[in-house]
Amino acid sequence: APSTAAVPGMRRSDSAESLRTDWSVERSPSRSRSRNSGRSRSRSGSSSSINTYRRKKPKDWGVETMKLGADDLAALKIGANGKSYEKVARVSEADLRLQEREHILEIHGTALQRRRAKKYVNLVTRMRMGPHMLAADDFDQGDVTIVSVPPDVVGYVQGQGGGVLRSIEEEWNTLMFFVDSDLTRAQRVAIFGTIRGRRGSELKVLSAIETKMPGYLATIHNDIINRDKYKDETGTWGTDYLTFRDEGEISYALGKQGGTRRKLERSSGCVVQYVGMMAICS
Repeated sequence: APSTAAVPGMRRSDSAESLRTDWSVERSPSRSRSRNSGRSRSRSGSSSSINTYRRKKPKDWGVETMKLGADDLAALKIGANGKSYEKVARVSEADLRLQEREHILEIHGTALQRRRAKKYVNLVTRMRMGPHMLAADDFDQGDVTIVSVPPDVVGYVQGQGGGVLRSIEEEWNTLMFFVDSDLTRAQRVAIFGTIRGRRGSELKVLSAIETKMPGYLATIHNDIINRDKYKDETGTWGTDYLTFRDEGEISYALGKQGGTRRKLERSSGCVVQYVGMMAICS
């Protein structure tokens, strides 16, 4: 069973910043190499790199096209934090090329990438009509996580104009939709993407819920810990957790503006998120 012991060596920190919006800073590449060596590598390696890339394409690599209506085209060209079709490309890992005049979308990739890209395009275009347009088949292809959000915190999780969900999508390369229309009941959020992206997005949502409704995680603890166990390509995916003793420990583990948590995430390779008084590592 996963350990529930407190983290040793914790002390109180001056910072207890929220970590729902922090993210790592990319480092600039080193410029120490000489221009000559860079030019030499570029001249000698460019064509071979392209040929190597072509040779390494999977056998099921191909191209498909989708004919788009005017409304569909408009739906793919809009969206906060970048055009929707660019977001679909990131989540599906396919190469999308939009031909606006012809209303055609080219999809380049493996069979799985193409299938998911077409699915996500259909989701984006249908969602403009409302959540009732989603079908049962949309949730039965091994690329979705469903999170139930209590009605009292739907607005907090969604953010103004959906801004919170869009920021989570951008951080974890996922697509997220509320799929219910009855606002008097708990609302389901569908998260589409890779197993790691879905997990990171899910824990962000749970962290927001726990902030507004302390104790909510305890009601779904086992489901969260066992989510997608062994379902990655290596068959080793899983989740461990530990419980902090007090606010001082979680503040220290969080660090200034979430810096310590991000370091733990980078060095371990895990998705690391703090939900209430619990550290969850997947």
